[in-house]
Amino acid sequence: MITRKRIMLESVLFAAAIYGGYLLFMVLQGMIQTQRYVPNLDEIRGYEQAEYLQTEVAFGMIERNSEWLAVAAVGGFILLCGLYGSIRYIWAKWRS
Repeated sequence: MITRKRIMLESVLFAAAIYGGYLLFMVLQGMIQTQRYVPNLDEIRGYEQAEYLQTEVAFGMIERNSEWLAVAAVGGFILLCGLYGSIRYIWAKWRS
C-alpha cells in the first residue's frame, strides 16, 4: 500500500521536474536564438553618430517582473502538485 507521505513527495518532485524542464527549454531556446541572430546592418550604420544614439535611447529601467508573476508561479506549482497527487492517490486506491 502506498502512503500519503510518498504521494506528497512524488507530487512535489513531479511539479519540480515540470518546472525545471520548462526552465531548461527556455534556456535552450534562448541559446539557439542567440546563435542564429543576424544583425541588421542598416540599423547598425544609423548608430554610428553619437547624436542619433542620444535622441533614440531611453534611459532608465523598466521593471518587468511583478508580484503577480511570482504568485502565479507558486499557485501553478501548488495546483500541479495537487493534480498529480489526487490522480496518483485515486490510481493507488483503485489498484489495491
